[in-house]
Formats: sequence, C-alpha cells, structure tokens
Amino acid sequence: MEKIKVLYIDDEIINLHAFKASFRRLFEIHIAVSAEEGYKILKTNPIEVVISDQRMPGKSGVDFFESILDIHPNPIRILLTAYSDINAVIDAINRGSVYRYVTKPWNEYDLKLTIENAYHLYHLKEQNNKLSLKYRKVFSDSSDPILLFDTKGRIVDYNKAAINFIGAGSNSLNLLPISSIIKDKNDTHEIINKLNKKGIITGFECQIYGKNNSIKNCLISANKITDSYGEIISYQVIIKDITEQSKMNQLLLKKTIETQEQERERISRDLHDGIGQSLVALKLHFESLENNYNQNNNIENELKSIPKILTNAISDLRRICHNTLPLALYEYGIIEAIKELQQTNSNDNCKIFFDYNANFPIITNPFSISIFRIIQEFINNSIKHSNATEIRIKLENNKEHIILNLKDNGIGFNINDMKLSKGHGLKNIKNRIESLKGKASMNSIMNEGTEFNISFPVHA
Repeated sequence: MEKIKVLYIDDEIINLHAFKASFRRLFEIHIAVSAEEGYKILKTNPIEVVISDQRMPGKSGVDFFESILDIHPNPIRILLTAYSDINAVIDAINRGSVYRYVTKPWNEYDLKLTIENAYHLYHLKEQNNKLSLKYRKVFSDSSDPILLFDTKGRIVDYNKAAINFIGAGSNSLNLLPISSIIKDKNDTHEIINKLNKKGIITGFECQIYGKNNSIKNCLISANKITDSYGEIISYQVIIKDITEQSKMNQLLLKKTIETQEQERERISRDLHDGIGQSLVALKLHFESLENNYNQNNNIENELKSIPKILTNAISDLRRICHNTLPLALYEYGIIEAIKELQQTNSNDNCKIFFDYNANFPIITNPFSISIFRIIQEFINNSIKHSNATEIRIKLENNKEHIILNLKDNGIGFNINDMKLSKGHGLKNIKNRIESLKGKASMNSIMNEGTEFNISFPVHA
C-alpha cells in the first residue's frame, strides 16, 4: 500500500525535523520552510494532505491555503498554530477551506489520526471527481434531453440534446423557468411535488414545447439532487420524446377498433342472415302448427320441416363459431384445424384438397393462428370472388422454413390492379405474412386461377 503523501510547511526548521522524524515511517513526508517552497513541491508532487503553520513571515497559513485553492484544490488542508485565535479559525474555514485546526504542540497520535482521516476525505473527493467526470460525459453525450433546474424552478444546466430538442440557443435556456417549456402548468407543480415527496419520478407523461413551438408528447424521469446535509440543490429531468410512438399507438388503436367493429358487423350479419332467418322460419312454422292444430288439419308436413330448419341453424352457428375461434387449432394443432376448415368449406360446387408433411412439427399458437387465418382468407376469397371449383392447400417444412402453397382454379385477376387486390383481401394476407417475417410470391392468370407461394422462417 502506498504511503500518504504529506506536505508540511513551517518557518521553524526544528518543527520540520520533528515532524519528519515522527511520521517518516508512516507517511511520505515533504517539508518546506516557506510558502514559496511549498508551491514548488505542490507543482512537482501529487500531494494528498497539506499541513501549514499559521504564523509565518511573508504569508500566513490561511493566505497560503487560499492562494492554492484554484490551482491545487484537491489536497486536504490542515492548519497548525500555537495561538488560540478564534478569528484565525474562522478565516481558515471561510477563506482557505481548511479541514482541521490543530494547536501546537501537537499530539503525535492525534495528528496521525487527523492526517489519516484527511487522506480518507481526499480519497473520497477523488472518487467523487471521477464520478462527476463520468456523469458529465454521460450528461453531455446523452441523446435524450437532460435539464437541471433549481429550487426556484429555473433551468441551471442542460445538455446539447436539450438545446436541439427545445430549439433554443446555447445560452437562452439559462435561468428559464421550467414551467415555460411544459405545456400544462399543473404538470410542473405535480412533478415538483412528487420529487419533494418521493425524490424520484419515472414515466411521467406530459407535453413539452419543442423546436418551433411544436408540442411533443414526452415521458419524464426525474430525481432530486441533494448535498451532504440532505438539502435539495437541484432537480434533474430526463426527457424521452414519444411523439411518434404515441402516433403509432393511436393508429394501432384505431386499426384495432376498426377490426373489432368489422368483426362485430360480420358476426351480426351472419347471425341475422343465418340463424336469425332460421329462427324466424321456425317461429312461422310453430304458428302454422298452432293454426292447423286448432283447425284439426294435417300437421305432418309442418313437423317434417322443423328438424331441417334446426339443422341449418345449428350448422350456421357452428360456422360462425368456427370462423370466430377455431377450437380445433387450440385443441389439436394446425393440421387438424386445416382439415376441419377443409371439411367445413368443401362442397359440391368447390372441392378443397389438403396435402402436408407426415412429420409436420408442432408450432406455437401465434404462429399457427396466423397461418390458419391466411388459409381461411384465401379459401373465403376463392369461393366468394374467384368462382373457384377447386382449391389446393399444401403445407410442408424443412429445417429452416415452413412452406405454404395455396392455389385455386378461379377466374384470376390482374395483380397490378390494386383496387381488385383490396377486394380480394390480399392486404390481410400480406399483413399476416409480414407479421411472421415471411416472404411470398403470387401469380394470377385470368380465367386460370391464383397461386401463392409463402415461406416462413421456423423461428419467426
């Protein structure tokens, strides 16, 4: 362990020798007979503790300490004097930033402890300086705007990102009220109140005036900065611009609501056109039964019609449930769900064929749901819009990709016709493919049909 580097200044040679003899084994001792010699030693040696006699010819100890504060602020200062001079003590503290005041003749053990404690303070100051430099670099280099404001609410420091964000000149933020950049004054009061109560704020959302008086949606994180006595010096505010994120969230919310409304509309229409009509027909049949019964007419034909109507209603209900939530997908996996989709939609007018790998892997629900919906969308489009009589689905896999081939023999369409593409629900299919980081190629020939070749990475 390196010895503590101590400089002792005294105009009496005997005191210098006595000090060196007492502490040379414990500390690295440097001695000076005057303030001028002390300056020279400080320039060439990394002194950690400086001890000076108060009464010296030319320059007192307090004067010496005051003169080195700007050039050598780090060494810890200890003042020695043989006089009980309260004014010298006050001067030493106020002017020379003295750590301790020690009277002569000094006690060797007490002075040793004082020097060691002074060194610990020096070490703490060094660590603090390093942390301050590190913080200052982070403060300056941060891409997020950072502001410091005092207890009166005035901005006292800021980084380059803050200047760019607010659009102010390099000095125009000085002493500017923090409330002048926060749109809602109540937000300013709430921020300060929370900081005073809790000492820290995270994720406080508010609006801030940005460049050219634009209004930015921001998240604020803040903390109070205190001195060694716990008194608040200032508040630090870090600003995160979430304006674009807010716009995206609003757009996503809008799209989600639109999708929900479209789904509600579809379910409502299916219920009205399918089950609703069946129930109306069933009601009419029961009314007819009642009339025929009252008139003693033959009701056999009416009774025969009721099971058929109920069968159709049940079939419609199953179809609606299947389109809304494919239970087979959750219970048995993607292969069985596609088989059920095949059976549900295949009829005399349109045959659906499904081919797949015998060893097709189990895939996660979000992945399988998207693949299921892509196939479902393609089948619906082929039946409703393409007049297809044959639909072929092929699902296979290799080590890196899942490959889906969809093909129909419908009327086809012009790929460059975007309006027609929208009508065929291609946008929905495209969005599903992109969500799985997939790639797709499409070919459609008029009066011959449409084909999709889609590839998904296994670990999408």
